[in-house]
Amino acid sequence: MFTIPRGRPGRRSWATVLALTTVTALALSGCAGDSDDQPTQSSGGRAPLLTFAVSAPATGMNPTTVNTAFASYALAAYEPLVYFGPGGVYQPALAESWEIAEGNTAISLRLRSGVTFADGSPVDAAAVKASLEYCGSSASINALALRDLDSIELTDDLSLTLRLKQANPLLLNMVSQELGCGMIISPAGLAQIDDLTVDSPSAGAGAYVYDPQQSVPGDTYTYTANPRYYDPSKQHFDKLVLKVMMEPQAALNALTTGQVDVATGSLATAQQAAQSQSVEMSWIPVVWAGLNLIDRDGALTPAMGDVRVRQAINYAINREAITQAILGDFGVPTSSPAAEGYDGWTAQAASYYSYDPTKAKALLVEAGYPDGFELPVATVAWGGLDVVTTALTPMLAEIGITMVVNTTTDEKAYADAATNRQASAVAVGYGSLPMFRMATDLVLPEARPFNGFGTDDPEAMALLQELRLAAPEQSAERAQALNTYLVEQAWFAPVMFTPILIYYRDGVTGVDLTGGRQTVSILDVALK
Repeated sequence: MFTIPRGRPGRRSWATVLALTTVTALALSGCAGDSDDQPTQSSGGRAPLLTFAVSAPATGMNPTTVNTAFASYALAAYEPLVYFGPGGVYQPALAESWEIAEGNTAISLRLRSGVTFADGSPVDAAAVKASLEYCGSSASINALALRDLDSIELTDDLSLTLRLKQANPLLLNMVSQELGCGMIISPAGLAQIDDLTVDSPSAGAGAYVYDPQQSVPGDTYTYTANPRYYDPSKQHFDKLVLKVMMEPQAALNALTTGQVDVATGSLATAQQAAQSQSVEMSWIPVVWAGLNLIDRDGALTPAMGDVRVRQAINYAINREAITQAILGDFGVPTSSPAAEGYDGWTAQAASYYSYDPTKAKALLVEAGYPDGFELPVATVAWGGLDVVTTALTPMLAEIGITMVVNTTTDEKAYADAATNRQASAVAVGYGSLPMFRMATDLVLPEARPFNGFGTDDPEAMALLQELRLAAPEQSAERAQALNTYLVEQAWFAPVMFTPILIYYRDGVTGVDLTGGRQTVSILDVALK
């Protein structure tokens, strides 16, 4: 359990790549009167209303084109084939069952019988195939989720098999809500795909239906319970309203006074929230911040081609001191890019590098750099990464490594700096994920921007291939082997996990961040 300053326990959990950001989370907050009021139950057993305060407006309502960081806008209205639930457990949704082929090259899905879209048309295999094929096309910004898809075969009206070009151990993730494509669009919606905006009704089979008539894009987004939804027990409210509240202090104030039920937290307000007797808190350390040691062959800085030098950098870092100075009690030091709750995490990897500048200096001497060297580093004045870089500079200087820092000011310039071979290390913030998903971003030679020099390590690729082909019961072991190798070879110099925080009032359930999933789903939130 993570302890917050007031002494109450935080709650742990697990989400989407938050690549190039330090924390991205959907802000949640429920509405309703003064602090003594509790919403009454409707005649159907549902509460009448829950209002979520979201930190940013919708980028769209089409699940194949909406940024997955804002997936809750789509998830309320578009049921996935498989639901990625609390604790990272996959649950039946439109698909009542599934079977993954040996070798992870195919998944067969059996759809529920009698399910319809909100417009009354059937959710059948043909409709699902059409939606998946559209999401895999160039028209979808989420097409990468289906990059391994080769073909879709229909067995009967309710059965289909997805076959892949190459093995993928995260087949269930692919057809869940996590990557966008698993949320299915109706045939009518596909026929008028350009109309799936914040100004038009949704076209899914979800628990709720987006109602543009009751919405003000940029301010409020209203959803009403879908009368055709196959499982009314999952509809906790008659109406959901997503209310845009971008200012963290305003959201906390609204929560404290009882105007909202749940709000995304912020480090700027964490101490204040922890001292409030009317606020509960759930948080998870999930986004690792540190250095990506990208010049692993020593192309720009020859010293970086020696694993002992990269290990020396890791031993030179006082992770506990930096974490406490920057995050206080709301961070966790780490030597590993895999966070607890993920398949690649082990306690040994998480604490592999102790703070030992004497050992760091000895490794530099062994590698032939007793006087140290200059290390060109790219960072960005965004998300706190420049603060981390500043904290590391004197620690590396203590062992003779002089960081020559280039600070960029925007995401594009940062991405360019990570790939133009003018920096041997890059400050990074990356949300921990299942190891296979992280590896496709961090390890593959073509991965950009995180593998900026295109490192092609045969051992790493062999371990990745073993993970790709692993049976479910072997997957965690293979993931841990790959993560351990990356830690031992010092591909990175992680410093700490930064937190995602959720604040909520008493009486709200379904908001705990638990191992395996980083975010709170609006479909899980309910009232006692």
